[in-house]
Amino acid sequence: MVGIWRSEISIAAQRYFLVGGISAIMEWTFFAIVLYWLDQHYLISGACSFAFATAANYYLSVRYVFGTGRRPRGQRIFLLYLVSAIGVAFNLGVLAIGIDFIGMHEMAAKIVATGAVFGWNFAARYFFVFQK
Repeated sequence: MVGIWRSEISIAAQRYFLVGGISAIMEWTFFAIVLYWLDQHYLISGACSFAFATAANYYLSVRYVFGTGRRPRGQRIFLLYLVSAIGVAFNLGVLAIGIDFIGMHEMAAKIVATGAVFGWNFAARYFFVFQK
């Protein structure tokens, strides 16, 4: 059982959980600023905050989780934003369902949406963007 926690994918997942947590806090903060201080629609706030957090997550992921991987930098960034486009569509869909159909508070819906996309983000980055 101990060996499973020390496998390459497990160590990467543990590190990504920390990096993802930092990125999530950045995303939620940016979302709140755009939504409440700049008085923008929640979908605009969600898209802007997701793009910001994706850039921060990329930097932290290269530095602390995945390294540079096998692909050239430009290709990694392109693939990261391609993967993130799918993630943002899912994120905004969950956000819209939470707010418009369930009646959740905007920040609660944003937190649920972030959690819903976490697994996709890790798996796509690990296996596709950084080709581990």
